[in-house]
Amino acid sequence: MYRSFLLAPALATALFANAQLYTHQVLVLNEGHYDFNTQTQDVPVTLGSYNPATGTYSTLATIADARFGNAVVVDGHTIYVGADTRLLKYDADTYALLDEAEVPGIRSLAVWNNALVITRGEVGGLPYYLEVRDKHTLDELYHLDAATLPYSCEAVQVVGDQAFIAVNNGFEWGNAVGLLGVLDMNSQTWSTLDLGPDGINPEHIMVVDGAVYTFNNKDYTGSSISKYQPGGVAVDYTHNVALSSGCGASAATTDRIYFLEYAQNVLNRYDLATAAVLDTLDASPATYGLIDDPNNGVMYGTTTDFLTSGELHVMNYEGQILSSVAVGVSPGKLALDTRLSTGITTGTTVRPVLYPNPATDMLSVSLSAAHGNVPFTLHDAAGRTVLQGAMNSSGTLRIDVSDLAAGVYTLHTVNGATARFIKR
Repeated sequence: MYRSFLLAPALATALFANAQLYTHQVLVLNEGHYDFNTQTQDVPVTLGSYNPATGTYSTLATIADARFGNAVVVDGHTIYVGADTRLLKYDADTYALLDEAEVPGIRSLAVWNNALVITRGEVGGLPYYLEVRDKHTLDELYHLDAATLPYSCEAVQVVGDQAFIAVNNGFEWGNAVGLLGVLDMNSQTWSTLDLGPDGINPEHIMVVDGAVYTFNNKDYTGSSISKYQPGGVAVDYTHNVALSSGCGASAATTDRIYFLEYAQNVLNRYDLATAAVLDTLDASPATYGLIDDPNNGVMYGTTTDFLTSGELHVMNYEGQILSSVAVGVSPGKLALDTRLSTGITTGTTVRPVLYPNPATDMLSVSLSAAHGNVPFTLHDAAGRTVLQGAMNSSGTLRIDVSDLAAGVYTLHTVNGATARFIKR
């Protein structure tokens, strides 16, 4: 079944002159499976890529001699990976391994200008738990000594010229702490904020509109969310939100924090405006990794049996699965490779630009360069053709999508370009 469309009256061509952010790929770091009893790696750590335009996944690299994968960050056309004792640097286009450095206990990464901020932690302790390296050479620039920072650290996020660190002492069972560390990247000075008795064991850090939120797993019998507004002398609040979230996922959107509630094995939503748990998403999967993709108006969540398989799910903001694809085992860390579309392409490929996205009634389709009459087809998540027609790049095509079922759709042009949108 399909419909044919004619080109609607042309709109202002200045729309094409404006650069637009799009998600080029979603990086998936699969932890694999390490048998601590036999001290063997049954399933290796792998780095993979999910293409939002095509809905396909591919393995990019296998990381040998690593018990687990801890962090993946994209900076421009470079991918940084933290895996057990190694910091690895990959080209985001060719996926070639560019460099690597030994960093025992590497936990998380963040980029500030030309530097990498790296947190560390390991059973039995380490000489220090926070270091800064040159992102080009991977050489260490400096670190905080154990007298200044005596605890292992987890997540790190950079806001302006400050790096915010989740300090939890998580490798000393029964002795977890709850601190939000602040490293001034210009002066290299360190300070901490107490998250309070309910803010023990911060594991995740999220930034929304400049405010810093931590997700704290306490002693694994409960979980909480803390908020800090940079520049303040103390945290704004720490609120209990769940009976337990364990090592489950959490991620922020523009107005909410999504987190796994272990007692229910589904996602809950915390409303940032009211600072309270909003609801439970009964249709959502029990996610292990979670990230928001504002460019496509979806979230990506992963599930796994931790032994043999893993899946990446494209979800709407109600937690409903729109599509799924098999990935590696224990896909715990995700990162968006967001790029700027200039509206200029090479060869015969012409990138379609879709808006609004998500769409409810009318979808506008524009081409990124003048290329005459371009046939297109529109496919649902199952790959079925639901619409087809042709458009001319001198204007904007408006398509009535009101009769389409809610879900993810992909527009394909005859020259191989694709673009995805969400129908609500």
